[in-house]
Amino acid sequence: MIERLMRGNGRLLCLCIAAAVLAAGAPLAAADTNKDEFSKANQLLFMTDHFVGLQTPARLEYTFERTGSPENDFTDEVELKVAEGDEHGKKVETSFLTGDRHRYTPNVDAATGNPVIMMFLQNDVSSIAERSGGSWRYLQRRVKTALENSAKVTEEQAEYNGRKIDVERIRLKPFAGEEEHRGQLDDQVQKRYVFTLSDAVPGGVLEMRSEMPSPAENGEPLVERLTLASVSHGGNGGQKDGDSAQ
Repeated sequence: MIERLMRGNGRLLCLCIAAAVLAAGAPLAAADTNKDEFSKANQLLFMTDHFVGLQTPARLEYTFERTGSPENDFTDEVELKVAEGDEHGKKVETSFLTGDRHRYTPNVDAATGNPVIMMFLQNDVSSIAERSGGSWRYLQRRVKTALENSAKVTEEQAEYNGRKIDVERIRLKPFAGEEEHRGQLDDQVQKRYVFTLSDAVPGGVLEMRSEMPSPAENGEPLVERLTLASVSHGGNGGQKDGDSAQ
């Protein structure tokens, strides 16, 4: 299903079915499979109700920024509007980036998992495919394999709204062992992903980022980072919980 939606000019992002399936709690199309059969990383990302206890209606605003590539650096935004759904999950409307960077995303009628997780990953994989001329499907499989087999999960603390909270961090380097396409991927084989999740944060996602060493000696690493910026409740923006995540 995902493959059939990947159409257009190379900048079109395939998020429709992927976001809907994973957000509804069916990672890798295995909704009825025992949760314990998946890695801790997959459980945290795709088999957790990130919206449990969220007061609705709510608007979750994220900052998306790219740094380390001066000619292409930018700061943009991602927004989730979450409404009460049914016993299967929340209704979620997503706006992923703006202007020329905007990626179409579908509404989800029964979301438990936070759709921004899959959106961030698919956006990143699609961008690598564009730059390398490779297959986004192959890259996506490498990420899935790493999440299941080699991702590291640690319990740490981070700051949110001026206070320390408990978080779980997932780290992975899905292309580190690449051999067949190493030359094509070039420096991207060193790319690292870090996901910071917490049930103390509305929507469960505090931060997600990808990091890649700079091709220039002593240059800044290329970083793409999505961070929870603010949460508001009620119509027309409502009352904000506060800003920022670190």
